[in-house]
Amino acid sequence: MIRLISLIAVAIFFLQACAQMPAGETGSTDGRTTQTQQPTVSYMPGDREQFVLAEKPDQLQKYGFDGFCTDTESFACRNRLDYERYVGMKGYFNTDEPSHTDFSGYQFWPVVLENGREFYYVSNPKYGGKYGSSADIVPLEQYEQAASYSAEPLVPGSKILVESVEISFGRDVFTLDNGDQIGRDKLDHIRNIASQFPASQATIAEALLSFRITHDEVENRYFIQPKGSALRNEARLYIGVKPDKTWLRMKIKYYGDDWLFVRSYKVAADSFRWESPSLEFERDHSGGNVWEWIDKSPTDEDLRNMRALAAAANPIIRFQGRQYYSDFKLTGEQQSSITSILRLYELLKR
Repeated sequence: MIRLISLIAVAIFFLQACAQMPAGETGSTDGRTTQTQQPTVSYMPGDREQFVLAEKPDQLQKYGFDGFCTDTESFACRNRLDYERYVGMKGYFNTDEPSHTDFSGYQFWPVVLENGREFYYVSNPKYGGKYGSSADIVPLEQYEQAASYSAEPLVPGSKILVESVEISFGRDVFTLDNGDQIGRDKLDHIRNIASQFPASQATIAEALLSFRITHDEVENRYFIQPKGSALRNEARLYIGVKPDKTWLRMKIKYYGDDWLFVRSYKVAADSFRWESPSLEFERDHSGGNVWEWIDKSPTDEDLRNMRALAAAANPIIRFQGRQYYSDFKLTGEQQSSITSILRLYELLKR
């Protein structure tokens, strides 16, 4: 009898707690609360800046959208919007400037969602602002362009098609018909460089897919470099491109956990041997590691050495320091990159 009374009391308490919960409020699996109060305003963006709550990778969908706060009282806003209910929903910024910035630099933007809900969208300029790499929203125009995208060649005349585009963490990611994916920046870089060489535009564009490309907007120049980690010894060539000029660069770098104070280096490529004169290596360090390097325009002698390293079965560079030396053997990837850069350079020479 006592057990039955206890169960009834628990049931009554639970029903009373549910009755006191604000309309539409639900719990989440991690103990946080998701606010789903009723709509409060009409969706009338006018000329306000609009956005869309973007799709997320499958593994992140369970976390919903957590950049939307109900107030500006706390930096650690605990509100979370259900993914299935809100993905693809539009919203707009109700002001041109954030209404509040907290002590950590986080900005609170008043927003209205398409279902009439009002929130403060939280962002930080240090992490890219409203549309940073970890943002849950994308500009409406970007979203609509991705939705209406149709397949097109990589560049005119190319057999490679850019088949589709999706938005991942606020960035356009294009899928090629060979299965590869590239970002918007790289696609633009490839097209801009290749367009400077109309006679071989398609061949150059397809070759550029294999390289890392950076752009200096101030100088309007591109650097085309082999892919691969920078946290290793290196002997590589790379290419610079401007509208009126194309040039080669060579970088030889020692990377390790202790200084060598490199003064010169030796090349041993099977039976071939060569030693550099004394050189001024630059130096830097971070996180317990050091690197010492030269970065220069290669001479004919340098290019002969690099070709020898690329073709050798046993390609070794010896960094000769003030007191000690260190050897490193080029990987097959590093050898291939030398050949690939030289082949691309022949296509790009003015």
